[in-house]
This record gives sequence, structure tokens and C-alpha cells, in this order.
Amino acid sequence: MAGEALNYFVTKNIPTYTVLGGVFIGVGFGSVATVSVHLALFFIVIACALFSYRFVLYKTIPSVDAPKNLVMIFYLALFLFSFGAGVFRMTLNNQATPSFALDTYLGNPISITGTIDAEPDIRDKETRLVVFTQGTKLLVTTGLYPRFMYGDTVTLIGTLQRPKAFETDTGRSFDYPAYLAKDGIYYMMTRPKVDLISHNNGSIVKVWLFNFKKSFIGKIAEIVPEPYASLLSGLLLGGKQSLGKDLLDDFKRVGIIHIVVLSGYNITVVGDAIMKTFSFLPRVFGMSFGAISIILFALMTGGGATVVRASIMALLVVLAGATGRTYDITRALFIAGFLMVLHNPAILVFDPSFQLSFMATLGLVTLAPLIKSHLTFVTERFGLREIVSATLATQVFVLPLLLYNTGQLSLVALPINLLILPTVPFTMFFGFLAGVMAFISVYLALPFAGLAYALLFYQISLVTFVASFPFASISVPTISFLGLICMYGMLFVGMYYLCKKQSLLDTQK
Repeated sequence: MAGEALNYFVTKNIPTYTVLGGVFIGVGFGSVATVSVHLALFFIVIACALFSYRFVLYKTIPSVDAPKNLVMIFYLALFLFSFGAGVFRMTLNNQATPSFALDTYLGNPISITGTIDAEPDIRDKETRLVVFTQGTKLLVTTGLYPRFMYGDTVTLIGTLQRPKAFETDTGRSFDYPAYLAKDGIYYMMTRPKVDLISHNNGSIVKVWLFNFKKSFIGKIAEIVPEPYASLLSGLLLGGKQSLGKDLLDDFKRVGIIHIVVLSGYNITVVGDAIMKTFSFLPRVFGMSFGAISIILFALMTGGGATVVRASIMALLVVLAGATGRTYDITRALFIAGFLMVLHNPAILVFDPSFQLSFMATLGLVTLAPLIKSHLTFVTERFGLREIVSATLATQVFVLPLLLYNTGQLSLVALPINLLILPTVPFTMFFGFLAGVMAFISVYLALPFAGLAYALLFYQISLVTFVASFPFASISVPTISFLGLICMYGMLFVGMYYLCKKQSLLDTQK
């Protein structure tokens, strides 16, 4: 069945994937090259001409080869039209860039008033604020205290700067200006004087959500010691920065950082747990409760852009697992990605979290079923075969991107994921119950907090122990964009032949 499902994905609905592929490639081309609307219109006109030529050819040349030629012309025209549309969308996005009204103040002291537009990003030694002012956004780096909240109106006194690209620890160049620009951030201020003017000037819903999140994390901190409380907050709410740089580096080194960045995996765990809890009900009710729980969970975490993307991916995975219709969910995944890119085309090239979430989910819904069918030697008890296949699939699909972006190859990622991932759902479950019970009574929360603490202790101890190995992670040479494309090309070709082989075995049974 896995082979037939993937074969459907590869060979059916070709027009849909031609359109989506054309748009994605067009947006990507428009992101890395300076193009005009005229170039986009040129491709669209060429496509329209090919459509017209195909129509005339169909009417005037009833030869044996005509149908094949007509199909080729149709798909070429469809791709060129979609490519032009993608370039056009990215061009419009670039032209919608603010007029940079603050450019005259660059490099000079300035006093400016604005409103904090997102939840403060509290890190190990600093706080990052996104401040909206005069039609644009600033990324403000300030101290840990005093603490500010979303919706606060503040006055900033400092030097205005533009973001600059920088080199990572592995020598890669990171386009920081483009990364911030995808969220409408075009300026920075480092350590300005920040004066509070007033509170509660943002969305009432967001204020309530962020306050609830803050209270929940505070209750966890009352019953679980550090750094385990920070890890639990990361698992439940994505607060990875408070773990500290050293521990975060250890998680990255061993390839398990995805569990504390509120990825689709964490949110999928929540929805899947709800569905299993109500598994005695008809399937439609279990699916409904799972989907609703994911939406509520996303709202509780503040509903940021990254969380929304991960939630959409997780909803698709839950739906795929509930229905077993892998090929339909693959198409839905591409359409969801298309809608996200249509809304904000800059995320396709400049948002690593979107890229990793998309590729990891694609691996889960396409490669994982194929791998699972070959892992007959792995027991299905405790869902181990499913965990192994899902881990292998996601690792394979995100590896080229990780190598391209970071240059770090974790040699222990697979065994660490297999040892830790089975404990994550239980940690989240007991941690969530502990946090909820803490609102009622700390004493009621202690039993659940103790169970969560034991699991958190196991996870951190294992990560820090394995990260100390000199061979845990190695640096690889810089991979070009063409190299990235070639790696994914080889991956998809390999999947195609694996699919054909599996389909043949399914037929022989």
C-alpha cells in the first residue's frame, strides 16, 4: 500500500504539481535575482502563446504524434505561466517594501516612540523586542530588565542601524537583512534607553494569550527546577531561548533541537494524544478533537507565524495518520505550502523554519510509510517501528537543508532521536498536567511534576553526555545551492525507484 500511495503522488495529479512547482521556482527565482514585472509578464505571455498554439495544433494536425506533442506543449505552457505568476508575486512583494522613511536617521542618535508588536523574546542575557513605528518595524535588543510586554508603547533613545549579514560559527554567510525583512523588520537598535509610556495598546486577544502563557510558564518554574523547567517550557510552548546557549548548542550538536522549537512534531504529539484518548469514539470525533486541540494549542502559544506554519503541518500529519490516505495528504501539504508562500513569498527562501517544517512533514507523509514497510525486524510494540520510520524519514529529508544552512552533520542524531522521542509525549503530558494543577494547588501538581522531572533529567543528561563526544558532530565543506538541488534530486529519484519496487512487491502478494 505504501508503494501504491507514493506512486500516486509521483504519477497522478501532474497538472497540480506542475502549477505548484512553477510557482515555487518562480518565487525562488524572484527572491535571489533582481527582476521586474515585465519579465514576469513576458513568461505569462509566452505561456498564453503556447496555449494558443496547442489549440491550433489540436485542430489542424490530427497525426499519431499529435496527442503526445500536445501534452508536452500543455505542461510547458502551464509551467511557464505558473513560473511567471511566481515571479510576479515576488516582484509585487518587493515593491511593497516600505519607503524607509527612517533612513535619514541612520547612524545618528534618535528618539522615537512605538508599540511592541510581538511577544518579547527573552534570551539568556538579553531581550529582543519588535517595535512598530512610522509604518515599519525595529528589532530592539535590550537588557533583561525592566521587563516589557506585548502592546506596551515605549520611547526608544539610541542609534538606528540597518541589519547586516554575518558569518555563522561554521563560516556560512547568513543573509540577516532578508531574514528580518520577511517579517517586515528593516531597522535595528542595540541597547537603547527604553522608557515605558503605556500598557495594553495591542490586540486584546493577544494580550490575554501572552499573559496566560506567561502565567503557565511561571507555574512550571515554581514546581520544576532549572534547567528542566526551561526544557519543559520549550517542549510545551517553544521557549527554547531560556535554556541557555551552552545547553542549546548541545541540543543542536546531537540533532535533537527540533523538540524545543515548537516544531510540527510537538504539536502533532498534542493532537495525536487527544485522538488516542478519544479512540473509543467514531473516527470523525477523534479527528475533530485532535484538530481542535492543535488549534487551541497554537492559540495558547500566542499564534505566531512559526507556530501557525507548524500547526498547519501538524494538522495534515494528524489527518494523514487518521485516514491512511497518504497521497491525498501530500497534495494537501503542497497546497498548504502554496498558500503560505502566496501570503508571504519571502518565507520560501529566507525562512529556514518554514523550509525545515515543510521538508520534515513531506518526509513523514511520503518516505516514512515506505521505510516502515521495510522495517519488519523492528517490533511494533510501544509504537517503536513507527517512531523509527518517522525519525529516519524526517532526518533524511531535512539533512540536505541542515548541511546547506549550518554545515554541521550530527553523527549521533538517529540514535539520540530514537532514545528521546518516545519519552517526549509522556514528558509533555505530565508537564502539562503539572502546570494545570499548579493553578489549583502546588501540592496537587507535585506528583505530575516529579514524573516530568524524571523524564527531563533523563533527556538533558543523555544530551549533555553524548554531546561531549568529539565525534558527535562534524563540519562539512560548504554546499552550494546547486549541490542542495542535486541532493534532493537524488533523494526523489531514489524514492521513485523504491516506490516502483514496493508497488511490484504489493502486486505479487
